[in-house]
Amino acid sequence: MNERVNLRVAESAEARPTDSQASQNFFHDAYDFVERHPVASAVTVGILGAGAYAASRYIPYAMTQRALATAAKALNPEDIRIVPMTADNLPAAIEAGKDGFRYGWGFLNPATDFKAALTPMATKIHAGQREMNARYFLAVDKENRVLGTTGLYQTAKDQGDALWLGWMSVRPAYRGKGIGQKLLDFSIDEAKKSNVDYLRLYTSTYKGEAAAQPLYERAGLKVVGEMKHELPVPGLKYLFREMPLKPVKAASA
Repeated sequence: MNERVNLRVAESAEARPTDSQASQNFFHDAYDFVERHPVASAVTVGILGAGAYAASRYIPYAMTQRALATAAKALNPEDIRIVPMTADNLPAAIEAGKDGFRYGWGFLNPATDFKAALTPMATKIHAGQREMNARYFLAVDKENRVLGTTGLYQTAKDQGDALWLGWMSVRPAYRGKGIGQKLLDFSIDEAKKSNVDYLRLYTSTYKGEAAAQPLYERAGLKVVGEMKHELPVPGLKYLFREMPLKPVKAASA
């Protein structure tokens, strides 16, 4: 009797696959499935890969935004300062600029411009213009967190007449607290110190920039021209805005 029982136990143990065998069987089955269903396999892998990539991008961003929202609730507007961008605060400036222009499909990335501004006489071409001599400034709180960015630069075609406003934005968590107005007022005052005739700006008709248009309009930056945007989006255009920085002289009689 015991011999029969022992024999059955032994047979059962032999029939039961080990962990190594189970793993091999799984991969063999998976390989067989891929061979028989290559299209379905490719779609499955693509979906899983896209999901993993999205999670790796979204989860850290969501956690950062939650922390920023908590800090924004405790923000005292009187603690906001505007400071020059330097090599030390460059990484925080890039992070804030990307956040402020996050709606720009990844096309609007300030990193190159911010880095170039720390190199004397660096130039680049954008919106059909050669940009140069850029200076950037940051809105920070008492903890030196970067809340928003702004900048001024020149272009080759109107270097002696105007400064251009560039990369002005506020991080989403800090919007609605007057930071954009502070940045714009600061930029206008800095432009006036340069003794140029105009402050100019290019923006666009993209919906992500719609909220800033009334701010520019109230400040006196009026639309003076349009140009087709570089992105292949139907109807998307650059808007060129301009405001005089010196009193307009009355025409002689």
